[in-house]
Amino acid sequence: MRRRGRCADCGRDGLAISGSRPDGAGVCGACYRAYRPKTYCQECGELRFPAVKAGGRSGSARTLCSRCYRAEQPKRRCDGCGQLRKINSGRVGHQGPSLCSTCYVRRQTPVSCDECGRLAPPAVVPGGRTATTQVLCARCYEQPKRPCEVCGRTRRVAVKATADTSDLCFTCHQAAEVTCTICQRFAPGRLSGVNDAPACFACILADRLTILLTGPDGQILPALLPLREAILATGNPQATLSNLHRSGRRASHVLADLAAGRLPVTHDALDSRGTSRSIDYLRVLLVASGALPARDEHLFRLETFARTVTAAAHPDDQTLIALFTRTHLLRRLHRRLDGASLQPGAAYRARAELAATGRFLTHLRDRGRTPATCRQTDIDAWLVDTRRANNTRAFWSWATRTRHLPPLDIPTQITADPSRFTPDDHRWALARRILHDAAIPTADRVAALLVLLFAQHLSGIARLTTSDLHHTPGGTTELALGPTRVVLPEPLADLINQLPTPRADRTAHHLHDDTWLFPGRHPGKPLHPTSLARRLTALGIDARPDRNAALLDYARQLPPPVIGRLLGLAPGTVDRWATIAGGKWARYQPARC
Repeated sequence: MRRRGRCADCGRDGLAISGSRPDGAGVCGACYRAYRPKTYCQECGELRFPAVKAGGRSGSARTLCSRCYRAEQPKRRCDGCGQLRKINSGRVGHQGPSLCSTCYVRRQTPVSCDECGRLAPPAVVPGGRTATTQVLCARCYEQPKRPCEVCGRTRRVAVKATADTSDLCFTCHQAAEVTCTICQRFAPGRLSGVNDAPACFACILADRLTILLTGPDGQILPALLPLREAILATGNPQATLSNLHRSGRRASHVLADLAAGRLPVTHDALDSRGTSRSIDYLRVLLVASGALPARDEHLFRLETFARTVTAAAHPDDQTLIALFTRTHLLRRLHRRLDGASLQPGAAYRARAELAATGRFLTHLRDRGRTPATCRQTDIDAWLVDTRRANNTRAFWSWATRTRHLPPLDIPTQITADPSRFTPDDHRWALARRILHDAAIPTADRVAALLVLLFAQHLSGIARLTTSDLHHTPGGTTELALGPTRVVLPEPLADLINQLPTPRADRTAHHLHDDTWLFPGRHPGKPLHPTSLARRLTALGIDARPDRNAALLDYARQLPPPVIGRLLGLAPGTVDRWATIAGGKWARYQPARC
């Protein structure tokens, strides 16, 4: 049984003493993590805390981390649920059945929760270490959060404040200040960072990358050297170490295979390892560092999706789908791109049209038809019974023109007028709040104001670059949203001139391109419109009705040609909004230069 006493680090009494500091003072389990040595797991190869050591009391022949050790544990039949699972406890009370983790929790004596009133195993009770006065279940109990003395963030408390110490979050509590034995700096690190000696996080990161990227010949491939230097140039090596650890075994193993020469440094080799976020991010880093050539990922995924839809179709329809993809969808996209990269919205629409085409041809087969014998009733039934049936119109138009379908009557798509509008007083109140709230990130404030004041689409906002900003000799700032530059008012001009917001703490930060006003997580890529929409939603911005209200306001006050030149809108779009607003600008003559 572990002895209990006062922890020499956090100062709390009555805790189980799990280990000792280098000076011999006893510390609790939470504080001992800062002094506990790490070793390389012989299963996954990662530097982690050992769960069992070779030749130890467990009788294990290898040194394993907790994750690999749990994976090797034998499973037994649970006496509670009857499933073959890992046993959490073989006893309930003094004697009882063998139970898995789920059944072990359920067998605890349920009590009535003072918050929700349901019967459940208690998470905290009065008189416990949490100093609560209520009996709470796990659903109602919330871990205390207070400002951390070191980083200032309001997070879960790892070490409570005492007379001599302050509240610390889990990250800052584990990041002890050490004198690095490699670079001789006094910085946050681990007491057993490199070779069981104190090391700062920068040196630990360098050691981890060196082990990961070194090949069998003891050298690092020249193609991977820029990637190593880019990762080491991070301003927050502790966060980079965490990201490298959380990236999963997949990306780490792929990087190790690239370094060992078992995998060539090519896009096809990475594609052979499947898809995951960690592998996608590794691919982006290799492209940004010059180890791989650039590739249009949206276009590549669209082509892969097209092959999947074609393979899943009826054998007699596969040639038709492949022909539609090659001669219509991809040709149209290549013509519009003109050397540029495919945008996420266009790729999504193309995938929707391909998926709808495959479903429509399956619909014909279910009705005993082929494309050559398709009838008007088949199309009418598809339009009535199918959700998002309008995505099939591109295929119908192409197939009718190329005579793969009979000359049928394709109903004209009726576009409904916008029905959601934000009231003007609410829109202006939002704009005033966001303009003067300094607690909101600058990038989010600028994006929200461009939606509320200039009716910009999120995809266009995300692709704004520093070349779209112009500074006149008079000291004003102009933004090119269309052919004519818009003069920005001073509060908004001051905010947009602060973009892009520098972030030196992200991995390989100097590989990121500073030309995007809203840079994304991936180097050289702008922020994804979906991510931008999610951030604006958290501020109370509903982009579609807010943009509709701003466009309606412009359409009531300005002629359509002026709106198109200022906001970069197509002539058909501004004419439609002029009709919605009830404006009559038929006699307007634009000024000619």
